[in-house]
Amino acid sequence: MGQNIERGGHSFAVHEGLAAPFLFDNVSTDVIAPALTNLTDGLDAPRGGLGSSRGATAFANIRYNADGSPRRDFVFNQEAYRTASIMVVGKNYATGSSRVTGVTRPLAAWGVRVYIGESFGPIFLTNAVQYGVLTVELPRETLNEIVEWVESHHGVRMKVDLERQLIEMPGRDPIPFETDPRVRNKLLNGLHDLEEIQPHLPAAQAVRERDQQERPWIYQPGDGRR
Repeated sequence: MGQNIERGGHSFAVHEGLAAPFLFDNVSTDVIAPALTNLTDGLDAPRGGLGSSRGATAFANIRYNADGSPRRDFVFNQEAYRTASIMVVGKNYATGSSRVTGVTRPLAAWGVRVYIGESFGPIFLTNAVQYGVLTVELPRETLNEIVEWVESHHGVRMKVDLERQLIEMPGRDPIPFETDPRVRNKLLNGLHDLEEIQPHLPAAQAVRERDQQERPWIYQPGDGRR
């Protein structure tokens, strides 16, 4: 069954899984979650992987023929990638509007934990962290090498280690990557935004109390005019 994915509380340290090559550039959220099919996030649907019950929303316009039958040339309809939990994508993946219920949350619920790509939409990057999903940015040359390995090693799992910041694939040298220290800390500890700032609340309260003493009129009830 799908995982009950909610915002925050999902740590990420090491993930092992099958990878699916989707090395296309400028894949917008309109492509990932077409508006007319983005009616539900499908969190109660069977896990099944990228190639199964995710179909009502994810990539629907390019994944199916006009009659609703699966396109055989679409990567996630292929048996080798149906249970992939790692996506290897291109440049500017998931640019556009947030669509968190159609892009980030359901794919995390179905088991996609890692996106390896050249670059990502900024809103997607923020949303991914909230659901315990790791994004790794690598140069195109390295992505090409990863895709070549994936396509020649069907059924072989790769390991993505956030603690050591390494991608490990049997038969080749590990690939190092860098993660923003703040993002790394949030993922390793499963922190939501509010949990991240909670240790700083006493200091913020002290600033407020000091300001209240220095500018008491700001805190007096009224219509906002002095």
